[in-house]
Amino acid sequence: MKKSLSALLVLVLGLTAAVPVQADSADAAQSVAEPAAAATHDTPVDVNTEAVYLAGNPEDVAVVILHTNDAHTYYQNNIGYDGLALYKKELESQYDNVLLVDAGDTIQGTAIGTISKGSAPVEMMNHLGYDIAVPGNHEFDFGFDVLNDCAKQLDCGYVCANFCTSDGSPVFDPWRIIESGGLKIGFVGAVIPDTFTRSAIKDIKNEAGEPVYDFMADETGDRLSENLQKSIDEVRAKGADYVILVSHLGNNKKIAGAYASDLIVAKLTGLDAVIDAHSCEVYSIATPDKDGNMIPLAQVGADMKGIGTLTIFKDGRLEERLVDTVPAFSKVPYETVVRGDVERNVDPEMKKFTDDIAASYASVLNRRIGELSVDLIKMYQSKDPSRAEENGLCDLVADAFRGIGDTQIGFINAGTVRANLHKGDVTYQHIIDILPFCNTVVTAKVTGQMILDALEFGVSFLPIRDGAFPQTSGMTYTINPEIPTSVKMDEKKQFISVDGERRISDVKIDGEDLDPDKSYTISMTQFLLTGGNGYTMFDGAEILSDTMLADNEVVAKYIEENLKGQIPDMYEKPLGRISWKAA
Repeated sequence: MKKSLSALLVLVLGLTAAVPVQADSADAAQSVAEPAAAATHDTPVDVNTEAVYLAGNPEDVAVVILHTNDAHTYYQNNIGYDGLALYKKELESQYDNVLLVDAGDTIQGTAIGTISKGSAPVEMMNHLGYDIAVPGNHEFDFGFDVLNDCAKQLDCGYVCANFCTSDGSPVFDPWRIIESGGLKIGFVGAVIPDTFTRSAIKDIKNEAGEPVYDFMADETGDRLSENLQKSIDEVRAKGADYVILVSHLGNNKKIAGAYASDLIVAKLTGLDAVIDAHSCEVYSIATPDKDGNMIPLAQVGADMKGIGTLTIFKDGRLEERLVDTVPAFSKVPYETVVRGDVERNVDPEMKKFTDDIAASYASVLNRRIGELSVDLIKMYQSKDPSRAEENGLCDLVADAFRGIGDTQIGFINAGTVRANLHKGDVTYQHIIDILPFCNTVVTAKVTGQMILDALEFGVSFLPIRDGAFPQTSGMTYTINPEIPTSVKMDEKKQFISVDGERRISDVKIDGEDLDPDKSYTISMTQFLLTGGNGYTMFDGAEILSDTMLADNEVVAKYIEENLKGQIPDMYEKPLGRISWKAA
């Protein structure tokens, strides 16, 4: 059944957001050792005596497509995977054809993903029965070998058109057609092209330093759109009635730039809908394609705070609903749990499955590292000020790098630290939660000029908050944000040069003025040293040790050995390593 233009116009008018979801990001996963208490309802209860259809009248519905994005292994937070399982079962009790799609950033984010190298969340995804999954940029954080293992373990595998080898061949299937409800539905996958610099890919280049993979990056987004158009055309040629782009791109220009979803859709033809991800926002809108047709575009935030429901009606209409609460009028058994003072309805079987997986890692994750008498806050709901200003928790991490590395400088990018550290006992899980990427910490000898360029590049994104913002130990510096940035970058947002007045001044190492011609020892992640996040200026640095621990192990060791388990209260606030001045 192919839609006419008039049917497509009805689609846009029918686009709704039935229940709003919140866009703020959770700070940390629930402890695996203390699963939420549950009230069991073994006999299904119909709380609402009237017929309540979750995705439209079943007689009118052809297919229901559930979608998630940016779960980041928060399987026990908010709605959770057990709530998603209940919602899926509720839909399956009402509709004949229900599909489940994920738009990426699923295997990394909290301790359970890190310690299992993505294996545990993939087990959960298989149990939920995902039909389509797209790799997000953080699917690459453990290296391609791990991602490849996860792809083989994941029952539905990955779909991605623009993750290619250097000769342009897609690594995963670029698209897939699923026949459901008498329809052929084509799904095309895409990941943000600046994954090259925005994730901790460890094997993106060969021994000669040449790129092994290509994400179709450029300054305009044209390479990406041309790549996607090719896949869309192929899917249409195979007889697809509907084509849905599952994009880990985001519609936030500050984050996605030329790759923002609406900008890419404006260059495409043949799409019917976009399931979006990456910017961790909440929206259900319509945006014009190349021919002026209005295309539904939706994203449901992050950390399992919401579920998207895209309904394809038999008359050709499409309707999007964003859900932040799984209802209690289920025709299947459910449990009630309390998460963050909010009662949540969940599937008891899925809850037991995730609890059992969590319990298998509990003895390692619950190992006590130390204690803390104050909260070290980096994230304020969806805001992360550390990407534009000094932060006490980042100071602690940088100090740990310098202390364990026994170097003059500790250097991190603000995006390395991903969660808050709360007062009380600090466990290994808490440390992994704040540093989930498992980047190896290395020590190196660098020039003062490299350091100046690194600082200049790191603040070049201001006033926009960016994960590249530099946080330091053993070094202080001053920023003048009123000076326009003179940093030159390539199309991948990698540093090229500084071609004008600098924002950075008064750089001191151990209280002495930095000398551009002098060498200094520095501890940092291998990710940054090898050009991650755009920090290419360290090319040619002399590596002193490349066999150190992962970043979370370094911080755990620093707290246990250097701090004797007592984290000082001083880290509650910035330690004065970054100063600001006006022109």
